[in-house]
Amino acid sequence: MKLCQKCGQSVAEDVGTCPSCGGEVGDGIKTIDEYRIEEVLHEGHDSILCRAVKEGDDKPVMIRLFTPQSALNEEVADRLKKELEQLKKLPSEHFVSHQEIRRSSEGLWYRVSEWIDAESWGDLVRSGLLEDYRVTFDLFSKMASVLAILHKAGHIIPHLILNDIMLIKEEEGKYNVKIDYKLSRFLDPKLDRPGPMLKRLLACHPDIINQRPLDFRSDVWSLGKIFIELLTADYETCDFTAKIDELSLPPEAEALFRTMLAEDPALRPDSMDEVADGLSRISEEEIEEAKTRAMELVATSAKTVRRIKKRQTLLAVVIALLILAGGVAWYKMGVKKKDSVAVLENYANQYAPAVAFVVVEYWLKEGETTIYRNRAEGTAFLADRDGYLLTNRHVACPWLEDNTLLEAISFFRQSGRSVRFGYKMLLWFEGEKAFKRSADLIGSQELGDLFFLGSAFRSDGIPRLTIVGVAKPPVQTRQLVTSPLRDDFAVLKIDRVPEGLSPLPLDLKLDPRAIPKLSRVMTLGFPLGSRYQESTVNVSVTGGHVRRTFEDLLQVDMAFYGGDSGGPIIDTRGKVIGIASGVATTLAPGIMPITTPLWNLAMVQPITKAAAFLQEVKTGQVKWNGIFDLSLEGKLREIIQAAFQGRWAEAMALADKELRSSSHPSLVMAAGMMHFCAGDDQGASRLFAQSLSMDPRNSLARLMLYIISRQVRAPSGDTHRDALLALDWRSEAEFLGHMCRVLEGMVDEEIALEGWDTAAERSWLHYAVGLIKYEQGQWAESERLLKEAVLSSNAEAWEFFLSRAKLEEAQKRRLDALQGNGQWAEYQASIDAFNQTVQKDQMAKKSRQSELAALRAELQNPLTSMKGQREALERIYEEDPDNGDALVGLAFFSGVEEAWDKALTYTRRFLKRTGRQNASRMRMGLLEAQILHYTGKREEALVGLEAYARVTRDSWFRSVSECLLGKRSVESLKKEAGKHPENLLTLYTALGLWAEGSDEREMAVEYYEEALESLLDTWHEFAFARERIKRLRQGTG
Repeated sequence: MKLCQKCGQSVAEDVGTCPSCGGEVGDGIKTIDEYRIEEVLHEGHDSILCRAVKEGDDKPVMIRLFTPQSALNEEVADRLKKELEQLKKLPSEHFVSHQEIRRSSEGLWYRVSEWIDAESWGDLVRSGLLEDYRVTFDLFSKMASVLAILHKAGHIIPHLILNDIMLIKEEEGKYNVKIDYKLSRFLDPKLDRPGPMLKRLLACHPDIINQRPLDFRSDVWSLGKIFIELLTADYETCDFTAKIDELSLPPEAEALFRTMLAEDPALRPDSMDEVADGLSRISEEEIEEAKTRAMELVATSAKTVRRIKKRQTLLAVVIALLILAGGVAWYKMGVKKKDSVAVLENYANQYAPAVAFVVVEYWLKEGETTIYRNRAEGTAFLADRDGYLLTNRHVACPWLEDNTLLEAISFFRQSGRSVRFGYKMLLWFEGEKAFKRSADLIGSQELGDLFFLGSAFRSDGIPRLTIVGVAKPPVQTRQLVTSPLRDDFAVLKIDRVPEGLSPLPLDLKLDPRAIPKLSRVMTLGFPLGSRYQESTVNVSVTGGHVRRTFEDLLQVDMAFYGGDSGGPIIDTRGKVIGIASGVATTLAPGIMPITTPLWNLAMVQPITKAAAFLQEVKTGQVKWNGIFDLSLEGKLREIIQAAFQGRWAEAMALADKELRSSSHPSLVMAAGMMHFCAGDDQGASRLFAQSLSMDPRNSLARLMLYIISRQVRAPSGDTHRDALLALDWRSEAEFLGHMCRVLEGMVDEEIALEGWDTAAERSWLHYAVGLIKYEQGQWAESERLLKEAVLSSNAEAWEFFLSRAKLEEAQKRRLDALQGNGQWAEYQASIDAFNQTVQKDQMAKKSRQSELAALRAELQNPLTSMKGQREALERIYEEDPDNGDALVGLAFFSGVEEAWDKALTYTRRFLKRTGRQNASRMRMGLLEAQILHYTGKREEALVGLEAYARVTRDSWFRSVSECLLGKRSVESLKKEAGKHPENLLTLYTALGLWAEGSDEREMAVEYYEEALESLLDTWHEFAFARERIKRLRQGTG
């Protein structure tokens, strides 16, 4: 870059005349030390890229000359030199070699790199070669494979742009790539001015925009962006999903690109190897099919243009003949309706072969006697070329919804009788021979008499059919209200896809709420199941319209019947937008109201969650298959007994053995714990990852993965650490987030040891600080803390086993450090004595735990009255006076019964305890002031609130206290509350009781009713608000 000395205009190095004033501009840079500049390739704000040749050498090199604007100094240059040494470890056949960083005789810094005769990406795109997906996907696969090498070396390149990829044309005409990787993208992130391409990446990349920790999946997104830029020749867009829609891609490629560019990192492929593997799996046949579709699309577009021109002529005629306008409008509406019907008809015939009939039989046996048997039928459809099918959970695992079966299991357990569960699943695609019509003549209900088993995919034979995973149904009231179909989907898998079958395309970016009302849709299925069928499977088609939509529910005016469940709901674009799940019901009036189905108001599970679930399965995440294991309690008891004796290897082997026949989430978690206690971090990590995959809300599994990553110093722990640190008072797992903060050193250790509300929390915190001391090599202090952790916990709690296993490690360390036999014997005796103490302590706790378990069951029983719950809590507190949670419950229950003195006593007793500032402490602090206000001690209440606001660190609870003090308006807090139900519940409960204290009874009822809208019926405030409404209305009446 040069400056015109006359007007100051900046111009390129090879420009001799200023375009602004016409003045002559001197020569630019011709040499740099011993290097002769042959060509200036690119000029930017902070650097100039040149091709140069060293004196006495004909071999060209690449020189990046850093301008004064780059702010490159000695310190930055030293950093770059160190990075350059790291880069030299990368294989030169895949990465650009950078040779040295130097300072020229004129004081300018420059970097010398190998020269690569790279092709222009623009020329390649314009050549049309990338229209051949064979060339394109091969090139894309090479990019991903090179980046996989980079990842395995421990590096990432989230700021990857097209300019970083060198396109090399090989002798045989094929193309290859090299990556121009820099260890750090920016010389100074605070001062850097990115080029246009990098600037667009920074503006689009969801991980960068949302300030997420950058990792391997961040690179996957950046590479996906490059793929779409090359395929569309559009380098300006940020709406990549819209660009994918414009392309006619093989389904495998479309699914891969969408997942690569997913907003949520968890939905993206885990590795570049997975991307390369996905590209390599795309067959010639799929590419040819995509090419054919593209040609058909072009032909259709041409027809559409001719049709538009024709309609323009007709429109002129219509305008001239206004009297016919109404008739023409009516005619067009009819044609449009007819067109949409024809489109769906076409898709119905195209997709029917990939729709399957499913029958599931399940039973309970006692010995060899079958004591219960049932059968269910439904629909599934092929959703992926690897043989994955989607259906409903209640089709794949009908036993999960069978209350009669569940009651039978409960009865036999209470009777002490051992029963076994079993099932068989069969599946046939359209056109397969499945039904034996002669079964009706012999009156048999045996599967072999009803169906042709030899032609079926089956769970107990070949060809194989398996339940890969079922969605975990929500159980909390709020979740049930927002997800009325309870995430009713499941994934099946067949071991081979029949020839000629293609998967149905899923709408991976569906927004259910954006579906227009009265949109035409259809479903494919088997109404009334195996009834009214010939011997071969014959798919039925039902059409209808979308009536209304919600985030987790679509309502359509279709007639669903038994057997339709699990079928695809398809729109006029040919995309699957949902899964047929059931029909709405109503209570028919009468002396005994009967639940009556509304057959023409069908309920559909939107495809969004099911599609995401399927992608997780495809990336290797293991899910629960929904199969009952009625011997689970016995298996866990056997594992725990071995672990209690410190026989970690035996307990681990037992768990692994049971996992071969059952994948129940509880068993997977137990196996993870045993592997961890036995010192098998790799096996434990695999099992905890599986637990987290089965239930993403399993924060304990996440904590264990974080602890393992600390021990092995793995970078993957950053993701788990960040997720744990994000858990605040609103989360049920807030304590595990606090544990992470303790382990991260964010909480003073002495303060941390006092930050518990229950004995279990006390044990966990001593375990955490004991871990820290162990890592620091302070064996004696670690031993002391871990002993406290063991004695604070119950023998069947995970913290007991974790603390005891780590304690044994610390004790071994201390034993190894002892020199004399006398010291060894004395210390070993102290270990034996402690073990005996543990045995006695746990025996004493065992009887008390059984009594506490009965009390907790009574407390959780929905039929227990408020008084009964309060009495159960009082007995729990008597048995376990360290239980702060019991004090919180007693304070609210006493308030419900208007025993305000008691409520205040319990509240202050809790607040006098040492502890962390968690939800319980902040709620109780507010409650104290509210009780004082209610009982006429207004001044004391206000003083207390002022003090509360000064010491409360959480901004929300501080805002609530300011609102009660009159410093903030209710309206401002409503806006601040957002959509967090926890915010709404704590705010409106506080406002309700405060209004009661001000004798504003009607206003209090309104506030309490708002609190109930949170639907958080497991919180004490919810029950408090509900019962206060009852009392206030009784008083009014």
